Amino acid sequence: MKWKVISEQMLNCCSWGEEWVFYNKFSGDTHLLGSTTAKILLELQQSPSNALFLVEALAPRLQAEMVTHEEFSFQIEHLLEELNTLGLIEFS
Repeated sequence: MKWKVISEQMLNCCSWGEEWVFYNKFSGDTHLLGSTTAKILLELQQSPSNALFLVEALAPRLQAEMVTHEEFSFQIEHLLEELNTLGLIEFS
């Protein structure tokens, strides 16, 4: 199964260092996200992806060598669930 940004979501974003703000034009909600969560959402805006692809794509960019592959995978899965709870992504 792949995750994707919910199709009707129109998101604008802005970043300040490690913090990102996403404004959802559809719902009017504003979300303050950390850098890793924002990078996941930006990846999913490009194309639907599964968690394994996101782990492999983001690990080099986020310098994930500080943690084990299993820990990083768990973190990505957790952040995907958070984005789903916020109503920003869904299974495709």
